[in-house]
Amino acid sequence: MEIYGFYNTTSIFSELFGASTPHAKIWGVASAVALWLVLFILQGVGLYTMAKRRKMEKKWLAFCPFANLYYVGKLAGESNVFGQRVKRAGLYTMIAQIVVTILCGMVIASEIYLYNVCGMPTEITLADNPLYFVLDWENLTGFASAVEKFYVASDYFLVIVQLVYEIFLVVLLLGLYKKYAPKNYTLLGVLSFLIPASRFIIVFALRDRNAIDYEAYMRARREEYMRRRAQYGNPYSNPYSNPYGNPYQTPSPQPQKPEDPFEEFASDKKKEEQTSAGADADGFFD
Repeated sequence: MEIYGFYNTTSIFSELFGASTPHAKIWGVASAVALWLVLFILQGVGLYTMAKRRKMEKKWLAFCPFANLYYVGKLAGESNVFGQRVKRAGLYTMIAQIVVTILCGMVIASEIYLYNVCGMPTEITLADNPLYFVLDWENLTGFASAVEKFYVASDYFLVIVQLVYEIFLVVLLLGLYKKYAPKNYTLLGVLSFLIPASRFIIVFALRDRNAIDYEAYMRARREEYMRRRAQYGNPYSNPYSNPYGNPYQTPSPQPQKPEDPFEEFASDKKKEEQTSAGADADGFFD
């Protein structure tokens, strides 16, 4: 699957830099295999190191094509898809990759055969879509005609098979990332889906981390959140008496009586009232 993607990319660049199309297809295959081999070794080192740290057996499967996905399933454990547990995500992904690889290999072989044996095709632009064209080899009979028909119809098969493979692969990788990068597993899963080559590098980068139980990790985070909430409380829990609350518990200022602007003019009168009130009080207790 990844080799086919590299092959398409390298073939396009070869054609852009002036290489003849038949030779560009062969060089595209060689370049794609070389690039995939480098990334595959990086991923193998990552998986081997993860298995070694966990003292797992058959670590050599990390360097075996197809079987390494089955081994990823062993490292990831059970995967979770919309609340449903998938116990054999590695096995299903391995089978899907085998089917995709066989189909991609047939497409590449048919393309090389048509370009190198049957010659350069004619590009026929569709009338309803000027941006889309189909390749046509004229006057083909027998085996060559059958190869051309398969090559033309292969795009429809590849779309379906690749979609199934990508779904299984993302589910498998999410299970692995949850164990080794629980905080960023969603981001890494999206990155692996959008840029398939990135998963080789991600697995290599995570090789020295310790595997954790994701469910236990989430329980610990919830308990930590509840503990902090109980410790610090909620300073904004009384929105009706005071809409902004009193998070610092400062005492409220006491209301003071407004000053009388005519106090100095009424001072003598107040003194007389106080004197008379004192006299009445003395007389009452006599």
